[in-house]
Amino acid sequence: MAKTILIPENSIIEMLKALPEDALMGIFSKILVQSDISPLTDEEEASYKKALKEYEKGEVISWEDLK
Repeated sequence: MAKTILIPENSIIEMLKALPEDALMGIFSKILVQSDISPLTDEEEASYKKALKEYEKGEVISWEDLK
C-alpha cells in the first residue's frame, strides 16, 4: 500500500524547477496524457500531435523562461 505524505506546494514547485527539461516532459506526459484512459477526441489528438511536432522542432518555451 502506498504511503500518503503532505508536501507544501512550493516545495513541489521548487523540486520540479530543478529537474532537467526531458525529465519534466516525461512526468507531464505520464500525468496528463498517459494516465487518462478515456479516448481522445479528434480535436485533442490533432492538438497533441501538433504539440509533439512543435516540440521535436524546438518550437517551445524553455523551462527556464517559465521560472
